[in-house]
Amino acid sequence: MHRSPTTTISSTRDLARREPWLRSQALSEARREASASTLDSQRGYRRATAVAALLAAGVMPTAKLAGVGAADANAAPRASAAAATLQKGDSGPAVKRLQRLLGGPVDGEFGPNTERRVRAFQKRHRMRVDGVVGPSTWRVLNRAHARRNIRSRTGAASGAVRRLQRRLHLVADGRFGPATEAAVKRFQRRRGLTADGIVGPATWRALGSRGPTLRRAAPGSGGVRSGRGRLGRIIRAANAIARTPYKWGGGHGQWNDSGYDCSGTVSYVLHAAGLLDSSMTADRFMNWGLPGRGRHVTIYANGGHVFMVIDGRRYDSSALRLAGSRWTSQMRDTSSHVARHPRGL
Repeated sequence: MHRSPTTTISSTRDLARREPWLRSQALSEARREASASTLDSQRGYRRATAVAALLAAGVMPTAKLAGVGAADANAAPRASAAAATLQKGDSGPAVKRLQRLLGGPVDGEFGPNTERRVRAFQKRHRMRVDGVVGPSTWRVLNRAHARRNIRSRTGAASGAVRRLQRRLHLVADGRFGPATEAAVKRFQRRRGLTADGIVGPATWRALGSRGPTLRRAAPGSGGVRSGRGRLGRIIRAANAIARTPYKWGGGHGQWNDSGYDCSGTVSYVLHAAGLLDSSMTADRFMNWGLPGRGRHVTIYANGGHVFMVIDGRRYDSSALRLAGSRWTSQMRDTSSHVARHPRGL
């Protein structure tokens, strides 16, 4: 008897269509949620199992069952722990993440203590205080966490910058500004390194130390470029050497010196604020900066002497003999001096 060959009928999928891909991705997401949630949330387990069953049968689940909002109804269902709406009585990995972001005890149980922390966070950020962690609360939590990480990294970096500045014999203010960048480039050229101003492993080794990769901060990345920020640096630098003795030529061979003359004093202070890369003599300050008096800082210079007036107080190496400090409230005659000031100050 002649037997006709068996004919295998294959149903081919149109891979150009979106539905097969969405179905496959959603099934994978549901299975992952099932494995992650069974120990902590029976509700999550039941939902994941139902979604998996529907997908295996070739039926796309509703957005509500899949656990996504109406705005995501046409997207692949997501089971991200960070996106889950949480409230008192919930438990699981998402609650643990919430507790880590809140900075409290992490036990995976959304109890009264976690609810109090959520309400306090919402009140602090002027949100609706309901103790429910929905999309808006998650968003603000993650943003606050990112800001804390940035501050932490910035703090660690400023310590490394201070260590770098001490190695380069600069004012150790923790700010990688133009003066620090210029000093790094000079050091790199002397050591035969690429003079790019970036402190990487090779530059750290040449300095006899180690640390993270450092580079000049981008303009506008912090308050140090504002007038008030620079004024604060000027005052702190002035305080740092206010009582150091007068030393002819002091501050010209190195920034951290045992004493400073008049121009070395002014150079040191301006350098600390990132306004000067190298020290200058008194006569050169006659053409430095902008002409006239500044709002906060004015430099008075002639061919043989230079001093500053900072927020109305004279800062002058010649004032040391008055009270043992460069700071004095007594003004001196400026008729023979040229007035100059830093831009923005």
